[in-house]
Amino acid sequence: MATSRKSKPLPRDAADKAIFSYPRMIADAMRRYAVHPRGPLDPRTVAALDFDTLEKLPAEWITDDFRRRIGDQAWRVRFRWAEDWSAPGGHLLILVEFQSQPDQDMALRMASYAQRVYDELEATGVLRRGMPRPPIFPLVIYSGPGTWNIATTLDSFIAAPKPPPTAVARPEDIEDARRAARDLAAFQLRHAYFALDFGLHREDDPVPDNAVSVHIGLDSASDRDRVVRLLNLLPGLVEPRLMQTMLQWTLLRLGMDQDIAEEIMGMADYYSQLEETAKGWTKQWFAEGRAEGIEHGIEKGMAQGVEQGIEQGRTEGERAVLRRQAERRFGTSASPLYPLLEQVHSTAKLEEIGEWLVVDTIDQLIAKVEAALADDRIH
Repeated sequence: MATSRKSKPLPRDAADKAIFSYPRMIADAMRRYAVHPRGPLDPRTVAALDFDTLEKLPAEWITDDFRRRIGDQAWRVRFRWAEDWSAPGGHLLILVEFQSQPDQDMALRMASYAQRVYDELEATGVLRRGMPRPPIFPLVIYSGPGTWNIATTLDSFIAAPKPPPTAVARPEDIEDARRAARDLAAFQLRHAYFALDFGLHREDDPVPDNAVSVHIGLDSASDRDRVVRLLNLLPGLVEPRLMQTMLQWTLLRLGMDQDIAEEIMGMADYYSQLEETAKGWTKQWFAEGRAEGIEHGIEKGMAQGVEQGIEQGRTEGERAVLRRQAERRFGTSASPLYPLLEQVHSTAKLEEIGEWLVVDTIDQLIAKVEAALADDRIH
């Protein structure tokens, strides 16, 4: 007989933030939901974005009064014509906020976040002082009850000049108010955002090749067969860690209902198979890397002893392999990993890092290597 835990509030915002911390989710949200007819953008505008360059930026800053403010996520992505991040007009910032409850002030909040993101990027050197600022696409992801019925433009917060409605307005007052509204309109803050509202799409048939579509389906599914059918779309569609996060959130949202959990948890076999596959991949990579490294090591060995030179060549070859694989998977986001690899001198630990590289995000991978270095385990 099925049993359920006592219901309790679920950390929906935190779950969405974790799930959308993967580039695939941001890219799929833009490709399907930000374009006509579901969103405000022309499909050609989104098609011009090179999502292989999509990378996450820090979204945390300190206000002038030293209170810490947190933005949910900030991403940047290059247009296909840009060769690097320095080209003016060459990339787009995507500013993401997660909501499980309506917020009447969201347009004002998003305008404030946009300004602070620009300030933070300049302060950290991502943007040079005086250079043109990249455009921003503000995206609110709403997964709460009902539908998002909040104004999405900042001008809805700004009252145009007009006589008080309780007064008997004189004709000249009405005319002057209209004139003042026209004169002042160009000087008012103008900012808009797009709300990706799960409530508008929960009844849609999931698109098998779009991870956000599958996530929206999972977010509302309660029937066991539908949950299992949706989860079966994930292998091959998303990376394993993202799949695991979606699975954990689904189980939590369902209150760990036992009969559903048993069927879903059968997918654990997928993870064990993946780990074995990862080990096989890294062994193949390092076999190639050692071959390169040994040849280089023999040359070095002429000067400092053959055995020592070959060993150093092995580790250098393995580091080179890891750098190549990290660049293929993460692009420019992998660059902070490279100096950390130079501090790793254990071939066994380099192989373990290779296994992490297959299944972790770049942030998770860097954090693991930094933690291991701090513990002095891999010198």
